Amino acid sequence: MIEEFSLDRIHKSPAVFNFHENDPRHWTDDKALWMNAEYIRTMPLAELMPMVKSELRAERLWREEYDDDEREWFAKAVDLIRQRFFTLKDFSSQGRAYFSEDFDFDEAAVRKNILKEPKLKELLPQLADRIETVDTFTAQNAEAALRAFAEESGMKAGLFINASRTMLTGQAVGPSMFDVFEIMGRDVSAMRLRSRRPWNEFENLAIETRRHGG
Repeated sequence: MIEEFSLDRIHKSPAVFNFHENDPRHWTDDKALWMNAEYIRTMPLAELMPMVKSELRAERLWREEYDDDEREWFAKAVDLIRQRFFTLKDFSSQGRAYFSEDFDFDEAAVRKNILKEPKLKELLPQLADRIETVDTFTAQNAEAALRAFAEESGMKAGLFINASRTMLTGQAVGPSMFDVFEIMGRDVSAMRLRSRRPWNEFENLAIETRRHGG
């Protein structure tokens, strides 16, 4: 190996390790994050779930029901949200809304998906009323209810889809909103659609958004 090995054809560029210590999204090299995300997305769910359990337990988000009556729900939730996550920490940060009512709203998401349309303050509780009439609360039935409500309201369905995502998860992006409805369930979905938190927590932002026309 010593005879065959040479440094002449080794380049330093692939060995560069870029990271920003104080950036939660780039605290280690992007290539390492990408590889970790691939593992999270593709590894067997049975192997991933104990890791997520440990992370949730460390952040006091774990409920013993997830190992018992709600084990099937927990598996479905983890499988749904893992597609956009890079590390296990994402399950307790970006995915916090799936496991707790104590979650934060992303300011940019609130500005873009909720405050831009003042009518949503009244329309979202009405959408909650419609959601509560869905007997079998599946993604397909939730989608049908939302699209019918949008048509009756004279608004685009995308407005309610994006607003619902932010109301239910605090985020601007995520899995299919109708799958999120199904995972959250009818009662939680309706409750969060009726929440006034975005307006209460971002009251000054709402005034500024209206002043500048969104």
